[in-house]
Amino acid sequence: MKSRTNKISVLLVVISLLYVIYLTYISNNNLLVGATVSKGKNGDVVITNVDEYSMASYSGIEKGDIVKRINNQKINTKEIKMNKLKNVSSMVVERNGKDVELKLTLFNDKNFSTYLIPLMFYIVCLFCCLFIIKINESKDLPSALVLIIFLLSASIAYISAGVSVKGDILCRCIMVVTLI
Repeated sequence: MKSRTNKISVLLVVISLLYVIYLTYISNNNLLVGATVSKGKNGDVVITNVDEYSMASYSGIEKGDIVKRINNQKINTKEIKMNKLKNVSSMVVERNGKDVELKLTLFNDKNFSTYLIPLMFYIVCLFCCLFIIKINESKDLPSALVLIIFLLSASIAYISAGVSVKGDILCRCIMVVTLI
């Protein structure tokens, strides 16, 4: 029969897995962060601000760019909420009278340090947790649960930090809680 600490450990690992799946979804679907847009005089969507060191900045978006197409579709100004663009994987902007195509991808060198390295760290911690659970089946040590909580907290805080930059409130709250 499994001990209570092992049941709690398995539950924590499953919850952390579900959370990391959610983070992966957020990372894949909210790649463009750091660009503020507004409607121009002609009804065009204009980039009004680009935050320094943001995904928008790394993607080559500049202040004053006029957004022509998003994901190979004409832009609908009604879809813009809170002056932000979401779910952008490719974009065509007009800059100095020329059309410039920008492609955003999860697997670029800018996302490497904010998502992929923390994900690898989480996977290593997850394997450590699984080994601890396996070893603790017969011993039933409460210190094993404490170690699992520590490993999951550290890895979730690290991976949440990169995703919280994308503006997700849940990620920010979980990052703060796991850092405490």
